[in-house]
Amino acid sequence: MNRRTPLLSLLLLTFTVAVAGCDDGSEAKAKAEAEAKAKADEKKAEDDALAKRKADREAKKKAKEDAEAAKAKAIDELCVLPEKMPKKLDKACEDAAKAQDEFMQKHYEGEALAKWNGAKSGQLQTATAMCTKAGSIEAAACQANALRNAPEEHKKALPDFLRRCMEKFPKKEGE
Repeated sequence: MNRRTPLLSLLLLTFTVAVAGCDDGSEAKAKAEAEAKAKADEKKAEDDALAKRKADREAKKKAKEDAEAAKAKAIDELCVLPEKMPKKLDKACEDAAKAQDEFMQKHYEGEALAKWNGAKSGQLQTATAMCTKAGSIEAAACQANALRNAPEEHKKALPDFLRRCMEKFPKKEGE
């Protein structure tokens, strides 16, 4: 065996180890870039999810506002004076109270109607008294007209009809 062979083998082994151990940092750099990209992708996904939730929340809010505006518009359109106006406040208020009862009879049934029928005497007396105290023939006529013409989808809007008519037709000075 040649003396140079072990030396050559040792040199070759040293060179191989040196080349393998001598990394120019490209593997570490690639790993760091991959980790940074993964974090950036994760952050983007979080931001996208947050933006989607915000957009969904805003869309729901807008839909709710639009529905409320549509309901208010529909109520306002029903809160108008009838063609034939009553002449006296007490008759107008009695008619408005009667219209409340007709509204309840028309739109409710079962337990809700039974509950109304059990308490309606007092409710109608209170309604008549409040109407008389408000002192507006127009508001009473508006209430009676609105309640008689209210469609089923507004069955829970009775207080809205009463309030809107009072707003549109307040007591006039001197009455």
